[in-house]
Amino acid sequence: MDLGGNLSVLDPPSIFQLLNMSSMTGELKFVTAERVASFYFKKGDLIYATCDSNKKKLGTFLMERSYISEEQLYEALKEFWLNQGNKRIGNIMIEKGFIEKGILVDTIQEQIKEVVYDVLSWTEGQFIFFRGVQPRDEDILLDVKMDHLILEGLKRLDESREPKRGGGGSGPVRRDHDGEKF
Repeated sequence: MDLGGNLSVLDPPSIFQLLNMSSMTGELKFVTAERVASFYFKKGDLIYATCDSNKKKLGTFLMERSYISEEQLYEALKEFWLNQGNKRIGNIMIEKGFIEKGILVDTIQEQIKEVVYDVLSWTEGQFIFFRGVQPRDEDILLDVKMDHLILEGLKRLDESREPKRGGGGSGPVRRDHDGEKF
């Protein structure tokens, strides 16, 4: 461990910014009682991320965006298991003609962003940074500015915390005794 601490002292956005501004290369882990997330930086740029609580797998992302059908996912998963996991699911889908490489790249990059957005709200747990550690066997990496990711994630957090407004008005509709609006 080259750097570590408590998320109640230093929050995830501050840690991301510190690594980015310091041009650090390595793996950053956030660990809570329920979850573990890993972020990989190269010269301060986030290039890859995973989280064990990320509920949406690649196939789910692709189906939600109508790139593949449930039947296509099932067929790709069947081949994945027949090959004992030696072939990556995305490559199987490309080989079968279900998706193009560009769609796979975009979808994986969106998954990485979602991990960042999720972790920005974490307030409990520990963080640990290991200098020089890089992701293994990952050929699809993220190429987005860290400050843009943080701003988008914080905007999403703010929007999720705002109370929902219904009816499109600024308050209750007032009516007179005949039921007419005034």
